[in-house]
Amino acid sequence: MDKIEFFNGVAEYKLLAKHEVGQNFLIDYDACERIVNCLQASSSDDVLEIGSGAGSLSYFLNEKGLNADLIDIDEGLVTKLQNEFHNGTVKPMVGNALKWDFSNYQYIIGNLPYYITTGIIERVLLESANLKRAVFMVQKEALARFLAKIGTEDYGPIHVLLAFRCSIKREFNVPRTSFSPAPHIDSSVFSLNIKNNDIDTAKKLYKLTCALFLNRRKTIHNNLTRYLNDSKRSEDVLNSVKIDPKTRPQNIDLEDYLRILHAISYGN
Repeated sequence: MDKIEFFNGVAEYKLLAKHEVGQNFLIDYDACERIVNCLQASSSDDVLEIGSGAGSLSYFLNEKGLNADLIDIDEGLVTKLQNEFHNGTVKPMVGNALKWDFSNYQYIIGNLPYYITTGIIERVLLESANLKRAVFMVQKEALARFLAKIGTEDYGPIHVLLAFRCSIKREFNVPRTSFSPAPHIDSSVFSLNIKNNDIDTAKKLYKLTCALFLNRRKTIHNNLTRYLNDSKRSEDVLNSVKIDPKTRPQNIDLEDYLRILHAISYGN
């Protein structure tokens, strides 16, 4: 399949883009190939593409002979890809990333719509038990929030979960002019290199941190008291792990939260 012809076809879909589901089609094929190369997957791996759209990333997944499931909620675009890749190694399917089973994939890639970016990242981190690496493109400001440091306004449960499961790396930026229709903001590509597939602990940790960040202006003691429904036990847990009860939830790191979780589960 001729690359230039294929991406000219992708560009023609701008008139059909559905803004309510964040459709902006990537037409810069050099950027597309770079994104797929960042995945570092081989033909023996199981790959999932989230939000395949008009096939910008799918084209290179297919060219590299990767065994990839492509999911998108737009039936018309899925039909387009089924017709174009019917002899390839990729399998376009209608699917909702917020409901899809991620457990069998070692590699996940996608251009994520802004309005469900965090929801998808949460599901990937909490349900992908066999994941080795993921590569996503998001709006530039969304990645800036994912990279927030401890003690800052944006730091929260998702950052603790990211730190537990993986290392996150900004790969490169993609200008808005690389899309059709062009969005109002540039995008960034980042990778998640998985270092821990203990999904059970990840779920318990995320439940705990969400509770302890429920009111980030309150102290860790106040939030833990509400979570445990027991002020004395909350104080005992924090004392056992040597965390000042007056500390705010955004000022403690992954290791602190793991110690709190362990103390709740096996100690105090």
